[in-house]
Amino acid sequence: MEFEFTETLPQNYATEIRIISGSDSLDLNGKEYLLIKNEQAMVSIFEIRYEYHCSPFKEALITGNILAVGHEEHFYLYDLDNNDTFYKLKVSGYFGHLYFNDNLFFVTDASGIHCIDKAGMVTWTNESLAMDGVIINNFEGDQIYGSAELDPPGGWEDFVISLSTGKVIG
Repeated sequence: MEFEFTETLPQNYATEIRIISGSDSLDLNGKEYLLIKNEQAMVSIFEIRYEYHCSPFKEALITGNILAVGHEEHFYLYDLDNNDTFYKLKVSGYFGHLYFNDNLFFVTDASGIHCIDKAGMVTWTNESLAMDGVIINNFEGDQIYGSAELDPPGGWEDFVISLSTGKVIG
C-alpha cells in the first residue's frame, strides 16, 4: 500500500470519500486528503479536517483492518471494515511520528510518546521527554531507545524508556 497526503482530489476519482477526522470536524477550515493506492490504483480516499497547520509530519499505516493516521495535532484509528473512526487523540503541540511494534502504536509529539493498543486504549503516556520533538530510534527487548529535543534548535539528547511503562530508565 502507498499513502499520499494531498490538498487536492485526483481527477476522475470514483471512490467514496470518508471523513477520518470525525463529524465534529466538519466546521474546521483546514482540509487535506489521504489517498491510499495499491499499484497506482486508488483504493480509498479519506478527508481530514483540521483547525490550523502546525506540523510538517504526516504518516499512515494499515495493520489488519485498522488504519492509523497521524496528522497535524491528532492521531486517529479508523476501522476499515465498519468505516468508523473509533479513536481520536489530540497530541501535545503537533504530531511527530508513528511507530508500530508488538501490536502497539507509539505516537510521538512535541513533548512525548503515547502507547496505544489496537482497540484505542492508552497503555501509557510520557509527556515529559522533550520541548520540541521526539524520535524513536529502535525497540529492543523491554526498552525504547530514542532522541528528544530538549534545547531547540538542535539540542537533541538520547533517552531509554521502558516499553511497558514509558518511564525513563536511562
